[in-house]
Amino acid sequence: MSEAALNAMAQQYLDLTLCKSRYDDIDIQWYTEGPFWRRTSMRFSRDYKILPDYEIADAKHGKTLEDILDESAHLTESLKLYAKTAKPQEKQRIDYLIDHVVALHTRARMLLGETMPFDEMTQKLYDLVAPVYDYTRFDRILEALNQALPGSGSVQDKIYEFRRRISIPQDKLLAVMTDTTKAFHDMSMARMTLTGNSMPRVRVRRLPDPGMAFLSILFGYDYNHLEYERNFNLDYPWTVDNVIECIGHEMEPGHLTYYEKRMQTYIDTCWPEMAVVQQFSSSSAFTEGSARYVISMCFDHSVEKKTQFEKNVIFGVAGLDKGLAELMPLWHEYCEIAGYGKLEVTRKIWDKIWTEEEAAAFLKQYAIIGKEAPASIVNHLAGDEGHFVAHDYARDVVKEYFDSVTSSVDEQWKLYEKICCGHMSMSGMLNKTYRP
Repeated sequence: MSEAALNAMAQQYLDLTLCKSRYDDIDIQWYTEGPFWRRTSMRFSRDYKILPDYEIADAKHGKTLEDILDESAHLTESLKLYAKTAKPQEKQRIDYLIDHVVALHTRARMLLGETMPFDEMTQKLYDLVAPVYDYTRFDRILEALNQALPGSGSVQDKIYEFRRRISIPQDKLLAVMTDTTKAFHDMSMARMTLTGNSMPRVRVRRLPDPGMAFLSILFGYDYNHLEYERNFNLDYPWTVDNVIECIGHEMEPGHLTYYEKRMQTYIDTCWPEMAVVQQFSSSSAFTEGSARYVISMCFDHSVEKKTQFEKNVIFGVAGLDKGLAELMPLWHEYCEIAGYGKLEVTRKIWDKIWTEEEAAAFLKQYAIIGKEAPASIVNHLAGDEGHFVAHDYARDVVKEYFDSVTSSVDEQWKLYEKICCGHMSMSGMLNKTYRP
C-alpha cells in the first residue's frame, strides 16, 4: 500500500474527530485549518465560556455518534491491516493513528452512555493507567507543612493562610502576568528553534465564571506566527504557584509552543493527523505532561533558580512578602501531591468506591479544597474525565522518560522540540522504548 492510502486514513481520522466535536465541545485543543488562517468575522466575544477559534461544526456535520462509532471501528481495522505490510519508517505514524482512533472510538462510546472502569477509560483515551498512589505521602507533606508554615492553629488553617498570603492582588495581576509571560518567552527563545513571533497579548478582565482561569482568542496564524490573545480572569484565585504553572504550561514553552510546532509539521509534511490535537488522546497527555515538566527545564531543574525567579518576578511585582518565597519549594511539592489527591478522588468517584461526602472529607483533610466547600465540588474538580492522569501522572511519565534517555538539560530541550514535531507514544515513554 502507498503513503497516499495512509494519508487517506489519517484524513478520515481528522474528519471523524471534527465531526465528534459537535457532541464533545471541549475535545478540540488545537486545529490547523490550512497553511494560513485569519479571522474574517468579529462573531466572537471576550466573554465566551469556550475558545472561539473556529466554528468547526459549520463545516463538519452530518454524522451521528453511531456513525462515528462504526466508522472509527472500521478505520482501526484498516490501519492494523496496513501495518502488516508497512515500511519500518511508517511504524510510529501507524501506531500513533491507531492510538488516536481507539481514543476517538472510546470517547464516542462514552458519549453514547457506555460506562467502564476508570483505569480502562484512561488506558484507552490516554494510553496511561496511573498506579495506586502512596497515601503516606499525604501525611508526610502535611507534617512538613505544619512544621514550616508560619502561623498558629491546625495545619489546615496554616495552609489556607499561606495560600492567602501568596495570592496576587487584582491591581497587580496584569503586571505579574505580563512580566512572567515575557520571561518564559525569553527562556523558550534561548533554548528552542522558535520564530519569536508567537508571544500572546496579555489581558486581564472579569469573566462570567469565577472558576475560569483564562480565555484564549486566536486571531490568525501562518508558518512563522501565531496571533493570540490571552484574557486572565481577575476573579480567579491567582497564587504564585498557579501563575508560574499557568504561564509556562499553557503558553510558552508549553501548549502554544507545541501548537506552533505541530502546525509547522503539518505544513511541512501534509500529514492530516498533525492538524489537530484532541483533548481525549495520548497526544493531549503528552502536551499536558510535558508542558508541566518543561517548566522545571526552564530553570535547569534548579530549585534555587526557580525560587529566585518567583521571588524577583512574581513576589516583587505583586508586592508580596519576599520572605515567603523560601517556602515555595515545599509548597510546590505540596501542590504536586495535591494533584494526586484529586486523581484519587476522581478515580474513586468514577468507580463508585467513595461517595461525594467521603471524597470531600479526604480533600478537606489535606486542605486541597476549602473547609466550607460543598461535597458536590468533587464532581467538578476538572472539566474532563481522566484530567489528573493526563496532567499529573503524564508529567511524571515524561519526567522519568526524559531523565532516562538524556544526560543533560540541553539534550532534553532538543528532545522536547523533536517530540513536539512527531508521532509520540505515551506507552513508549512509559516503558522507555520510544525514540523519536
